[in-house]
Amino acid sequence: MSDTGAGLTGIPLFSVKNLSMNFLSSGEGTVFRALRNISLEIYEGECLLIAGSNGSGKTVLMKILAGLLDPSGGEVLFRGKRLGDAGRELRRSVGLVFQDADSQILGETLEEDVAFGPKNLGFSREETAEKTETALRMLGLWEKRHAQPRRLSGGEKRRLAAAGILAMGCGLMILDEPFANLDWPGVMQVLKIIKTLKEKGKTVVLLTHELEKALAFADRLIILHAGELRAEGKPEKVLERLESAWGVRDPRQNYAGVADCTWLPP
Repeated sequence: MSDTGAGLTGIPLFSVKNLSMNFLSSGEGTVFRALRNISLEIYEGECLLIAGSNGSGKTVLMKILAGLLDPSGGEVLFRGKRLGDAGRELRRSVGLVFQDADSQILGETLEEDVAFGPKNLGFSREETAEKTETALRMLGLWEKRHAQPRRLSGGEKRRLAAAGILAMGCGLMILDEPFANLDWPGVMQVLKIIKTLKEKGKTVVLLTHELEKALAFADRLIILHAGELRAEGKPEKVLERLESAWGVRDPRQNYAGVADCTWLPP
């Protein structure tokens, strides 16, 4: 069920065609179908919100797009190239912020952590230092550059992960359940990341079932349920045909409209 209606034109950043992903259950020999015939497109500069309850396939889909999983079937194109042929360009263009931000900490200080990516991509020492400082300043972490990452709050750790991705020059950032296990200040920090990325013209993909926190930022909304794409299009259009079985609530019951569906103050 598709109704993009967002005025998006040109070659998609990602084009997904009939994507499927199967996992073999250990010890039982049965197959779990995590994704079933998913077809969608992601365009440069848009903010795409992918919603669905736990087990809907959101994280599996994004791991495939980031090159961390090979699909069981179907095709994924990145800038018109097959995903397997994109290689280095994909790694330099797509960054994934995991729900467990601790798993992405690689340095003893914030500065070391953010510098890790540019160093491994072959940037010079001067370029690495410049990109690291720019990213830390953009995410409001420069004053803590000598601090230990493990001592940061949950929201700050996600800001640190985002800074590392920006320092690598990634134009697309995927945030997987970015509000999970965060208190109010942490949610505010993540929402400010999303706002900053949009203002900088980055492509943002949000995976969440908490629409009331960030729907106002979305150019398009996609609903996944049981590994299938159930609805796609402008948020207002998609919300009009929500089904209770999909496990996604319409947040407008507590807001004046989609434009007000965010916890970030004006």
